Amino acid sequence: MKNKTNIVIVIGTLAIYSLNQLVLKNLGIPFFNNYLNDLLAVALINSISLYRSNTQVTSFKYLFVITVGLSFLGEYLAIFLRPGSISDWWDVLCYFIGMFVYYLITNVIIKPI
Repeated sequence: MKNKTNIVIVIGTLAIYSLNQLVLKNLGIPFFNNYLNDLLAVALINSISLYRSNTQVTSFKYLFVITVGLSFLGEYLAIFLRPGSISDWWDVLCYFIGMFVYYLITNVIIKPI
């Protein structure tokens, strides 16, 4: 069940990401241009890495720690790795909202066995 949950989440997030890249960003709405991908990032990264390790992290505490690490990488280190990057607290908020949605999916909507 663990891998099936991760596969469904990966496919769902990649579908939304593709829709955003191909259609939604062209609408000129700032949310789609700036924040939707950040909402998807935590779920996608967790699902891919957990699928590879055949595990399921369902603890809010561990998801929180993972999200703090991803926020640090995405918002602090990106400034040094990608010239022109800008650190944005709204992005960090989106990472945590994405983490909370991932938590709800893996703990409430699809209960792990």
